[in-house]
Amino acid sequence: MNQPMIRKVVITGGGTAGWVAAAALSHQFRDLLEIVLVESDQVGTIGVGESTIPPLRSFHRLLQIDEREFMRAVAGTFKLAISFENWSRPGESYVHPFGNTGLGTWSCDFHHFWLDSLRRGMQTPFADYCLESLAARAGRFNLPMGQQSAQPQWSARWAPAGGLPGEQPGLNYAYQLDAGLYAAFLRRFAEKHGLRRVEGRIQQVLQDPESGNVTALQL
Repeated sequence: MNQPMIRKVVITGGGTAGWVAAAALSHQFRDLLEIVLVESDQVGTIGVGESTIPPLRSFHRLLQIDEREFMRAVAGTFKLAISFENWSRPGESYVHPFGNTGLGTWSCDFHHFWLDSLRRGMQTPFADYCLESLAARAGRFNLPMGQQSAQPQWSARWAPAGGLPGEQPGLNYAYQLDAGLYAAFLRRFAEKHGLRRVEGRIQQVLQDPESGNVTALQL
């Protein structure tokens, strides 16, 4: 059975998740789809510190978002790792860095060499072989060379530990940002690319009795 081509997409709910979807769809499909986001001002976005991971940089590259403009808008800072306090027991922490730890060979991964070194009496912590972990503990940071000139002409995928395409090898990083400010930033971006926002709460979803497709939303 031939399915009619989708011409309109409605995103229900805003916040970070809703506006991320809105920004992506409006940027990539503005000439093919009518894109609408329905949200209510009565349901506010919680303005808390949002922890991100490196794939967000890939997403921003896909949308051609300027990093400096983004950082100013969301009161952001750079981050190289995530620290999990009281990880395995009270008082113990685990730091998850965003870069590779050590360098493996064709024969086996690096952690096998590290475990063998422990058996031989070495006591160097595993994290000391990760540049991002060392930089985070030292409170140091530097942007990869060539980052600002790289062109976003590639598919968004998980950011490799050595950085994104077009960058010289360096620190792999993410952001710490205000979730409320980020949602507002994405809203401005999406509306600039043709998205229409509708104020209201959805009361009922109407569906086609045969296909189950959504035919209308009642506010």
